[in-house]
Amino acid sequence: MTSTRDLPTRPAGRRRRPTTSPVVLLVSASEALTERCRRILFVEGPELVDCDMVSLRGTAAWLMPLAIIMTEDVRTFDPEGFVELSRRVGAELVVLPSEDVPDPTLAAMITTALDIAQRARAR
Repeated sequence: MTSTRDLPTRPAGRRRRPTTSPVVLLVSASEALTERCRRILFVEGPELVDCDMVSLRGTAAWLMPLAIIMTEDVRTFDPEGFVELSRRVGAELVVLPSEDVPDPTLAAMITTALDIAQRARAR
């Protein structure tokens, strides 16, 4: 039996996105981290969509992101569940040690995840 936790739902107020527009999800992050990620992704191309843990499963199922980014603090709420979700939607899970990760490290983690996800989807 499938629990309601596993059923994808459409995020409120959103229509399904075209599959050709790449997306990266940022989970429960501060405005400062969101802006830093947005600047990095501006260069890389995908759109950054921020969400909270409550809407993560439905948003990921709806948008099929290339990557899901979260801090270690967020990951501790459901480590296995986040790994399974990222596997199910074909996204790379990027776990930052903290929101204070230096910009070069943040950029490297994001670009590596995007490269891996894009190669996997090209197969």
